[in-house]
Amino acid sequence: HDDHGDEEDADLSFDPHSWLDPVAFKEQVKLVLATLVAEYPSMDSKFTDNAEEFMATLDSLDEKFESTFVTGTSCPNNKVAANHNAYSYMAYRYDLNFLTIHGLDPEGEPSVEDIAEVVEEIKEKGLTVIFVEEYTNTDSLDSLRQDTVSDTLPDGVEIKTLYTMEMPPKDENDNYLTLMQKNLESLKSGLQCS
Repeated sequence: HDDHGDEEDADLSFDPHSWLDPVAFKEQVKLVLATLVAEYPSMDSKFTDNAEEFMATLDSLDEKFESTFVTGTSCPNNKVAANHNAYSYMAYRYDLNFLTIHGLDPEGEPSVEDIAEVVEEIKEKGLTVIFVEEYTNTDSLDSLRQDTVSDTLPDGVEIKTLYTMEMPPKDENDNYLTLMQKNLESLKSGLQCS
């Protein structure tokens, strides 16, 4: 399937990236808190305060996504192309429709055939932006960009990063909240939200 819109519920069982949905992540924080408090009862109030503060930031993050993509009206559509279906939790929570562009493996180098296939999909679906994970070798995407140059895309398709946070951030100043904020901004610009 290329279109994960209709079977998101089914997809959730295969996608481990539940933390990309702040509401699901909040439930995980509660589990961690309960475990810590059980293990170190004397630290209860400190753990609880920290967890509550973090959960409040998750709530406000959720509100930002919600007001942009679900209740907001500034995004002309909800279709997003990505190189990997790591975003089904995010898609389900915020009514985003991820089209998975195959052939762009985050770990490997795409072959000439893979690139040709992706270029075909870009033209067919009228895509202007493709999201890739933070570990994707963007050098290998240069030829993709060049191959998609056209009258409507004078610079070729735009490649943007959507963080999956499967590994520690490349920049030590980044954390879950800063990367999710970057994801929000990237999605807004990728969906041409005003």
